[in-house]
Amino acid sequence: MNNPFTQVQQVNFLDIGCSGPLDSKWSDLAQLLAYTGFEPNASECRRLSREPHPYKSTRYLPFAISGEQGDRVMYKTHHPFCYSLLRPNHDWLGRFSHHYQFRETGTDTVSCMTLNSLANEQQLTADIIKLDTQGLELPILKAGNQVLQNAFCVETETGFVENYIGETTYTQLEAFMRSQGFLMFDMEIYQASRNNSLSKHGKHQPLWCEVVWLFDFVGTKKKTTPEQAIKYLKICQALEYFDYGLELAYYFKSLGIIEASTVKYLEKPEHWTNIERSDSWKKHKSLSKTGKVLSFLPNSINQRLTYGLKEVVEWGKK
Repeated sequence: MNNPFTQVQQVNFLDIGCSGPLDSKWSDLAQLLAYTGFEPNASECRRLSREPHPYKSTRYLPFAISGEQGDRVMYKTHHPFCYSLLRPNHDWLGRFSHHYQFRETGTDTVSCMTLNSLANEQQLTADIIKLDTQGLELPILKAGNQVLQNAFCVETETGFVENYIGETTYTQLEAFMRSQGFLMFDMEIYQASRNNSLSKHGKHQPLWCEVVWLFDFVGTKKKTTPEQAIKYLKICQALEYFDYGLELAYYFKSLGIIEASTVKYLEKPEHWTNIERSDSWKKHKSLSKTGKVLSFLPNSINQRLTYGLKEVVEWGKK
């Protein structure tokens, strides 16, 4: 039996709120990713399109994604990763040591689109949707049901509380995702210290989280095509959800979607765990000195560091 994972030719990946390279969790899919990112600034889209990348293909669309179409005010902040179409909740954030990152530095007017409108205009489809939109994840998904209904994997970054005024929180998002047939498979929690003399001591309050959701074909009894079924198993392999992948394989076999010989192959653990990171990803990760320095930092810092990089690099040279 040949390796069924080699049948996968492409995985459609939407990055909503793209900011820098993808997290390493996606590295084993890199060469398969048809990557679509969104950047409201058209000139920045053109620049990003010229940048080297490890993916099968890339395209950047000059739109901000929101729950409704039209021009919206974007609040610019000291930290670029904190930009949002929602205003920072300064009364709340002022209680924490990182509040200065949310200090407002101005506003821009940006053109917003919904995923549903782009699905029609840009033939937008997704196997994986990644959202980091500072409090707008739920409105975006609700206005993107045409895209969401065909996705298998969703990654969200959502606050536990209203860090932005009007932000939809994790509890609201979780209820929606479950109603759409998705299960929570992973959660990385980010904590913040209070703005006082004990900020560097003890434990701190969780403020937001990154969550990976996978669609529950078994629970929803939903069908798919043989091509998509193998693709979903490949995503499970890349993200190391091996047992869920095998459960899906049994389910797809019961519907006649994949063959018994494929399931027999997938019952062996070594056929899930023998993964090598693509050469293109390794090359991409080694493109800059900054990237090498960042690789030594914890993920919680690495993923949110966009300013002060010069100081970090200088520190690495010492």
